[in-house]
Amino acid sequence: MSSVLCAHFDTPEGRWTLVSEFTTEDAANQFVPHIGQRLGGDDLSVGASVEPRPPTPPSSVSAKFNASSTLMVSGGLMFGDSAPVASGVKAHGLANRPTHVMMFQAEPESQSEPEPLAKSKPHGKGLVTKSTSSFVARIITNENLARWIVDSRTTYILFNAPKCFNVVGMQPDNRGETLARLDMSLASPTCYDVNSGARLDVVMGFVRGNIVWYEPVSGKYARLNKNSGYVPSVMCVRWLPNSSTLFMVGMADGAVMVMDRTKDEFVVPPMPHSPVFACAETRPKTNPVSYWRVSNKPITSIEFSPDARHVAVTSEDGSLRIIDYMEESLCDVYQSYFGGLTCCAWSKDQKYVVTGGKDDLITVWSYYDKTVVARGQGHKSWVRNVAFDSMHCGATYRFFSVGDDARLLMWDLSLSALHRPRVHTSRVAASPTNTGTHSRVPGQSREPTVHARMPKGSVAVLQPLVAEAIHDAPLCSLSLSQDLLVTACRKGVIKVWKRPTPYLS
Repeated sequence: MSSVLCAHFDTPEGRWTLVSEFTTEDAANQFVPHIGQRLGGDDLSVGASVEPRPPTPPSSVSAKFNASSTLMVSGGLMFGDSAPVASGVKAHGLANRPTHVMMFQAEPESQSEPEPLAKSKPHGKGLVTKSTSSFVARIITNENLARWIVDSRTTYILFNAPKCFNVVGMQPDNRGETLARLDMSLASPTCYDVNSGARLDVVMGFVRGNIVWYEPVSGKYARLNKNSGYVPSVMCVRWLPNSSTLFMVGMADGAVMVMDRTKDEFVVPPMPHSPVFACAETRPKTNPVSYWRVSNKPITSIEFSPDARHVAVTSEDGSLRIIDYMEESLCDVYQSYFGGLTCCAWSKDQKYVVTGGKDDLITVWSYYDKTVVARGQGHKSWVRNVAFDSMHCGATYRFFSVGDDARLLMWDLSLSALHRPRVHTSRVAASPTNTGTHSRVPGQSREPTVHARMPKGSVAVLQPLVAEAIHDAPLCSLSLSQDLLVTACRKGVIKVWKRPTPYLS
């Protein structure tokens, strides 16, 4: 790979420009760092007050934005045979995988104009609370955290370092402060999600199966499955839409659970192992609220549909499953070309689901037509993350992808411009079939549809519009807003890119 990395890339609409770059270790190794140039600045330099430090173990970092261009970046350690891990943490044979990206919007608690946090103002002091827990060592909270939270200009950056979880705030006129940090005694978080709302409710999963709820403003936390004996690694976690208490967890044993952060007791219900999809009977006063056997391989991603009724689940078994989570009903099962699927994303209008996987391909599925629309060829290694661009949703859909080849690819999907295969596959050849391997709960009336794998020559081929090497390490995350794009690599380097001027005007 070339040592020269681009500081911009061109698209038909104009030039995307790198406006900020910093590393996660800057904030992880000290409590109140200057973590980088303010967003929108002309320089790319990291704050001068940060001294060079030895590299930290690789992290996967994901970025989130709200509608007003507030972004949040979060990351999780990547465990696997080829990735070094933190001291005291075993890989357990998990393959390298990304932490996925989703939208986030903080709701201000007050309509009054907050006091500006001037760039020249001294950083807030860290209030340290030591914990008597064997799992959490200490909780550190910035004395100015409440003012940062209610300020709509705040950019949140969440990430992990070995044995700690960090919340950093940035504003256009402020270089940045560490707002909160949760130090663990032994474990390191592998995945997490933040609930959109007035509070910063964080749920974290760990390699040994621990699930932790953490609220940085109050400094409170809770282990939701303490001493349960259920130890499969937590692979992914997502808050349920429009809920302040419920979230969904994907596990390394192929189970998917719905958890309630307000319930302390955790009891794993008995589950038959033969069906591909089965729903267990759960206790009303304990976690999990729902418990499904989805696959015999690790769950790799969970993404909720725009209608807040369905959830797309990908797995190492190479399947994309569409589940009606309100009815606890498996609707459709799609197969990758080969190998496991690693990530997925919904289009804004819910017409398409895009997946990436270990076949180095991007696959576009039609949710309503229930078929493969196209396969994108362009990555030279496993695809780690995909995200739709909400600014392009109509005649042309645009989405981005990143992967282990350290490249960012931009795709335009237009049905009229697709390269059609020479031989058209009839509906009979790709006809779906019903399966009897779905154990239904009472009240369900349909069997899931398992769609046949489409041969390579019968699917339209999609080529990337842009392919750029933008990092010097495997990329694992990206996210988009109306004016920004954020990318991150396994080294913990985060880059912020500004959209072309026509979008901003």
